Amino acid sequence: MQPTMTQPYLCCTRLQMLGYGILFFSTLVKLPQVANVLRAHSADGLSAVSCELETWGLLVHTAYGYLKGLAFSTYGEASILFAQNVLLLALIYKYNRMPLSRQLAAVVLLGGAIAAVITGNVSLAQISHAYDLNNIILMSARLPQILQNFSARSTGQLSIITYAANTLGCVARLFTTMQEGGGSAMFRQYVISLVLNGILVMQILVFGNKGVAARKAKPAAKKA
Repeated sequence: MQPTMTQPYLCCTRLQMLGYGILFFSTLVKLPQVANVLRAHSADGLSAVSCELETWGLLVHTAYGYLKGLAFSTYGEASILFAQNVLLLALIYKYNRMPLSRQLAAVVLLGGAIAAVITGNVSLAQISHAYDLNNIILMSARLPQILQNFSARSTGQLSIITYAANTLGCVARLFTTMQEGGGSAMFRQYVISLVLNGILVMQILVFGNKGVAARKAKPAAKKA
C-alpha cells in the first residue's frame, strides 16, 4: 500500500519542482535579449509587430491561468515573460523611433486589458475563447520575425540564449501541461511555440548578424 501512495506523491512533487524551476528560469529568458539591445544601442533585426503580438499572447496566457485557478507554477512564467516583453517592446519603440501614437495605443490597450481581468470584467468563458485564438496570435507573432530574418539573411540583435531557453522551456511545459491538466488548448500552444522557436534558433545559428555587418561595411567602403 505504501509504494502505491508514495509514487503519485513523488510524481506530484517532481512536477511542482519542475514547474517552479521553469518559473525561476523564466526570469532570465528575455534578459539576454534586453542586454543585446542595450549594449548595441540598437533594436536592429527585432520586429515590433512580433513583439507586440507576443506580448498580447502572454497576457492572454496569464489571464487564462489566473481565471481558471491553475497553480501559479503552471502558468506563472507567462506573467514574468509578459513583464520582460513590455520592457523589450519599450526598447524597440525607443531605438526604432516608433510613432508616439503607436506607443500610446499599446499602453492604453494593454493597461485596459489588465484592468478588465483584475476587476472581474472578463469571464472564464471569454478568456477561454481568447485562449483558443492564442495559437493564431502566437503564429502571427513569430512569423513576421521569421520572414524578416529570411528576407534580410540576418537575425540582427536576436539572442540565441533567449530563443534556445524558450525552446527548452516549451519542451518542459509540454510535460507539465499533460500531467497537471492544462488542457488541449494549452498543449497545442506549446507545440506550436516549440516549432516556431526552434526555427528562430536555427535562423540565428545560420544567419547570425551577417546582414548588419554587411550594412555597416558598405558606408566604410564608400569612405575609403
